[in-house]
Amino acid sequence: MIKSIGKWLARAWGQWAGAGNVFHPTDKCPECGTPLMQVNEAWRCPNLDCPAQIRARIGHWCSPGAMDIAGGDAALVALLVGQGLVRDVAELYRLRVAELAALPGRDKDSAQKFFDAITASRKCDAWRVLFGLDIPQVGAAEAKSLCRHFASVDNVFAASAERLRQAEGVSDVVARSIVHWHSDSVNRKLVRRLFKAGVNFKA
Repeated sequence: MIKSIGKWLARAWGQWAGAGNVFHPTDKCPECGTPLMQVNEAWRCPNLDCPAQIRARIGHWCSPGAMDIAGGDAALVALLVGQGLVRDVAELYRLRVAELAALPGRDKDSAQKFFDAITASRKCDAWRVLFGLDIPQVGAAEAKSLCRHFASVDNVFAASAERLRQAEGVSDVVARSIVHWHSDSVNRKLVRRLFKAGVNFKA
């Protein structure tokens, strides 16, 4: 029955689109109300302070592929952002066990484990920090190559696009994206705050 409905919907959609109809999503972000912008073929919210974007950036930072902070799943990240405890990744390193334990559905043991995971992440490899910052176009492979070539996160950000391209596998698009990202004073301050929090920047 479900398969039949699925086939019918797919066929109906094909006929509707084939007739020249164009799908127009809502013109505003359902989370923050900011007008959406079309990037390539996708519609995105350009508001960097949008709660959904904040959750996504923090979730990426905590993910196994980045800083590997155990317990930093979508549910906990949503709680942290929703309760106003965290608005960017640097604020994770200011959290206290008591604050975490006071969150709905949490206890002292789970709070301590997450706190310990955050503390341990300060010693992560530098490439994880670079990748965890979620800079557009910078994947794990590019982050590893850049940290091998430049030896530290600070050196990566100090380099010009031309120098960044000297790292193996780093394209012009990636290099320019890094330079553009770091040209934003908000991002530069975020990097400094992470350094002051004791996060490892050396490869």
